[in-house]
Amino acid sequence: MGDNNVVRLDSVSKSYGRLVAIDDLSIGFARGTFTAVMGPSGSGKSTFLHCAAGLDRPTSGRVVLDGVEVDALDEKARTVLRRERVGFVFQAFNLLPALTVVENVALPLRLAGRAPRREEVMAALERVGLADRARHRPAELSGGQQQRVAIARALIARPAVVFGDEPTGALDTRTALEVLALLRAVVDRDGGTAVMVTHDPVAAAHADRVVFLADGRIAGELAAPTAAAVAERMTHLGAWERVR
Repeated sequence: MGDNNVVRLDSVSKSYGRLVAIDDLSIGFARGTFTAVMGPSGSGKSTFLHCAAGLDRPTSGRVVLDGVEVDALDEKARTVLRRERVGFVFQAFNLLPALTVVENVALPLRLAGRAPRREEVMAALERVGLADRARHRPAELSGGQQQRVAIARALIARPAVVFGDEPTGALDTRTALEVLALLRAVVDRDGGTAVMVTHDPVAAAHADRVVFLADGRIAGELAAPTAAAVAERMTHLGAWERVR
C-alpha cells in the first residue's frame, strides 16, 4: 500500500467483549482522494471510522495516520494528533450553542493553544459561504448552515484528513449537495483527503471510490461510482449478509 496513504489500517480488529465489530481489516486512503464507506446496519462502519481517526484503539492491528503510528501514542498524544491532523464532520453538527459561528470555527485553534487570527477564521467562513453569519449563534442558522460551519471548523487547522460520519444524514437533498461539494473541494482544490461514512448512494456517488463493509470486513470496492451502481451493490450486500 504505497507511501501516499494518509491513513492506513493494517490487519485492524476491534472487539467489544464477544462482539467483533471489525475483523482483520486492511485498507489505505491516499492523499488527494475522497472515499465513501458504506455497508448494512451493524457492518462496522462507525467502529472503522473511530479506529481510523484515532478516536478508539483497535484490539489488534495497526493504524498509521499521516505517518504516525496512532496505537503507539498515549491518550494525550493521540488527542494532540487528532487536533492537528484530523477534521471531523458529524451528522449532528456538534457545534457549541453558546458560542458564535466565529467562536465555533476558531475553537480547534484555541484548544491547540493558538491564538486564532481573525482573517484565517473569516477566510474559512468565506469558503463555506457564511462570512455574513459570523456573529450568529448556531440556533439562528438552518441545519445546512450549521453543517457548513462544522466544515469550516474541521478545515481551520488544515488537517491531513477529514472524516465525515453521515455528514448529510440530517439534511435535505439540495443542502446535502452543497455540503458534498464542499467536501469535494477539500480534495480537488486543496489536495486533501476525505473519508465519509454514509448510507446514501447519491452522497457516495460524489466520492472517487466506495468501500463496502459487511460483518466487519471489506466486501468490495467501486471506483468512479454512480448512485445506481452503489444502490445495486448495497442491495446485494444486504442479501449476501442475510444468506450468511
